[in-house]
Amino acid sequence: MRRLRSWFLRFRWQKLLVVWLVFGLMAAALFAERSGVQYTGTHLRLNLLDTGPTKEEAATGETPTCLLLCDSTVDGGDEARAQFEQLLLDMKVPTAVADLAEEEVLPAFENYQTVVVLAADLDTLGLRLLDLMDWVEQGGNVLFAMTLEKSGAFDTVAQKLGVLSSSWSNKVAESIVPAAGFMLGGGQRYELSDPFESALGVRLRDDATVYAVTGDEGVPLVWSTELGKGRIVVDNIGVYDKVMRGFYAASYSLLEDACAYPVLNSAVFFLDDFPSPVPEGDGQYIRQQYGLSIAEFYAKVWWPDLVRLAERYGIRYTGVMIENYGDDTEAPPTRQRNIRQFQYYGGLLLRQGGELGFHGYNHQPLVLPGTDYGDRCGYRQWPSADAIVAAMDELTSFQKAVLPYASGSVYVPPSNILSASGRAILGSRVPQVRTIASSYLEDGTDLPYVQEFGVAEDGVVEEPRIVSGSMVGDTYMRTAALSELNLHFVSTHFMHPDDLLDVDRGAAEGWEVYKTGLEDYLEWLTAAAPALRMQTATECAGAIQRFSALTVRLESGADAWTLRLGNFADEAWLLFRANGGTPGSVSGGELTHLTGNLYLLRADGPIVTMERKEK
Repeated sequence: MRRLRSWFLRFRWQKLLVVWLVFGLMAAALFAERSGVQYTGTHLRLNLLDTGPTKEEAATGETPTCLLLCDSTVDGGDEARAQFEQLLLDMKVPTAVADLAEEEVLPAFENYQTVVVLAADLDTLGLRLLDLMDWVEQGGNVLFAMTLEKSGAFDTVAQKLGVLSSSWSNKVAESIVPAAGFMLGGGQRYELSDPFESALGVRLRDDATVYAVTGDEGVPLVWSTELGKGRIVVDNIGVYDKVMRGFYAASYSLLEDACAYPVLNSAVFFLDDFPSPVPEGDGQYIRQQYGLSIAEFYAKVWWPDLVRLAERYGIRYTGVMIENYGDDTEAPPTRQRNIRQFQYYGGLLLRQGGELGFHGYNHQPLVLPGTDYGDRCGYRQWPSADAIVAAMDELTSFQKAVLPYASGSVYVPPSNILSASGRAILGSRVPQVRTIASSYLEDGTDLPYVQEFGVAEDGVVEEPRIVSGSMVGDTYMRTAALSELNLHFVSTHFMHPDDLLDVDRGAAEGWEVYKTGLEDYLEWLTAAAPALRMQTATECAGAIQRFSALTVRLESGADAWTLRLGNFADEAWLLFRANGGTPGSVSGGELTHLTGNLYLLRADGPIVTMERKEK
């Protein structure tokens, strides 16, 4: 009996020990989650290179294969020229430029593979217009990229351009509907900002191929036609903003029997002001809709929803940290004492596979005295370059102290504001910043730091953000997203935790409406480009370095296409359009079909050969 009692007591204590052990493990796990100490640093799948040439440096010495004919006297001519020079530079098309208003003798068309005409009035070409048509018939390829004016010269060649008849009045281009198979995201309507009568009213010949029309009246906006051995492509859009570059890139890619140009293959999702001090108290609409404080809403609703979106779409967020929201730029930086939220949310972001970068010691843009903020009240200037460096050093030190595994290298300017002097300071005195992610599009003021994708002369990677928030629906932003998907094969998006505290950013509509809009964009993006890589900002910066350095030469043979890539590092991505044949087996890379005759090519070496089959 004594032995039985002893066994029973030992069994009961073993059970209690197991229960205590389970509770202990749960407590340890909860503590670890709260403190963030168990999280490791971000595992980068694509690293930054030590150095690399700018796009301009890479293009130096390349023999021009495209002639860009401009007319500086036409309204919008200079803007169109600037957009196309940048577009062709990014597509790695070596280009020579001639201004019809200044050149008495134009270069010989025979020296080029393609010609892009940025002249609305074809009368300015004179007899060279007939020479151009003869050159096309012999195998040349020309893109008329500006909306053409009805004139005597236009009527002379209209039939060769695929035009059966035309009107003296233009049509409103309120939207654009790319044909399915022509562009990524095609078959849908995309709105144009501030539409006007920018498209020539035309009726096309039956043998012309239409690639895009307006949404309301179906006015042809992009079409092509064969002329002898060559090809003519006409853009009838009449809008030459930065947001339209992808449409012109797609048009240019129709010219020859094949076209290949390097891209980034990257999608990045930034969380601005994250982590940062969480506001205390209530937000009006959050309390009304959820019955939660701001801190409770972030912890119980906002972040869990973002994690679910990340898991569904493969997103790895890049959070950019704010140490405090003070506006003091005069006093030496002081350390933030309340670190719990930083450790908790920063640790969760790192565990999610994300990355941490820098937004600011406080939310004051890096500008020196003399910067005029206009109506953006509340912002202050920094008194000196030393003050800017001290603030950035404090932010770096604070991030490393509260999240030892973080290794930030990406800087996002508050409100995308960064002066030329502030930018120079970052490049010369803040070595921890290797990438700047500001704005791709202008906002009508001189305040935003507007960027191109590339590497700057000081070696800092320029990684602009394209779209923001949740309202990337049937708007100007969706058009911008489509355009960049087809030019750089990239999506860069940002949002703020405090969007739900600002009426102008969706607070009144609420998080469910905001989240639905974000999900709609993600559904569109993954459907339009399922091969798009979800990356952190540093990984995208590595892709930009490789893209920036690359040069491309495409050789077309009867049985194969061969790509020769200059400045190849370890990988390259290109969009490849096969107009004259169908690609077969690939040597030196891998080909993924995207839509129509458009493919994504991953190059594993400097030479890629693709078998060429008949259509």
